[in-house]
Amino acid sequence: MISIDSNILVETEYLGSNNSIIVTREGVVLVDSPHRPSDALRWRRIAEGAGTVRYLLNTDHHPDHTIGNFFMPGTVVAHEMTRERLISVGPTRQYLDDLFAVIDPAAQMYMASYAARLPEITFSQSLTLHVGGLDFVMSHLPGHTLNSTLIYIPQQQVAFTGDLVCEAGLPAFIEADTFAWIEAVKVIERMDIRYIVPGHGKVTDKSMARIFRGWMEDIVGEVGRRIDAGQSKEQIAREVTYEDRIHIATGESPGYPQHLIDFFMAKSIETIHDHILARRAT
Repeated sequence: MISIDSNILVETEYLGSNNSIIVTREGVVLVDSPHRPSDALRWRRIAEGAGTVRYLLNTDHHPDHTIGNFFMPGTVVAHEMTRERLISVGPTRQYLDDLFAVIDPAAQMYMASYAARLPEITFSQSLTLHVGGLDFVMSHLPGHTLNSTLIYIPQQQVAFTGDLVCEAGLPAFIEADTFAWIEAVKVIERMDIRYIVPGHGKVTDKSMARIFRGWMEDIVGEVGRRIDAGQSKEQIAREVTYEDRIHIATGESPGYPQHLIDFFMAKSIETIHDHILARRAT
């Protein structure tokens, strides 16, 4: 866990998304919640030790950002599509049971009453929360998901990018809009930012956005070259990969089962393939 400007704590060692605590003079604001229930309970104790938790902001609907909502205090705020996706395509209980058997075996005792905790406040394009002298500007920037949300505190020039930017590496593209994602990162590159709190990996500065965009453009370029060479989508998905440093063991947490990592990779490459063909067809 690291501290930014004395009032922001960021945990980067949990399996799943980075989680942040922002302390204001009128209470605490959280960004995203831990993936593993055992981590969520520890994080709740830390958050409540910092003050009354007023809001929990989600950067997208994926389980590694929202499972912990159930265990955390505060009013949940997110893009309207985050709420819709949690209702319509949230992970099944069987999926969670099978996953937690690997990544958090102790979770079963906490999950008897589990249900997805939905955002209570939603927005479509942008929303600013004014809390204790700080502005939390939430902006809809489709990319990693269609509901990806950037959270920015202008007073401190800190951006919580969710998985729009990850220092650890490229996340999955399964629900992405590939080319909108690249454009979203360009928006971040133009902002006045001292610190990026990425979706995964170490807290960094704005230069990471350009580096991350380069990783994206490299993999899109590779898939495009193989399409030009006449390779099938199936062959490309078998042969093209990038290093998955998102779902591997982190800190004291075990990683995802290999079959899920392989599935995420293949589907990501297929998604990029389809987006390239759709772009070329316009």
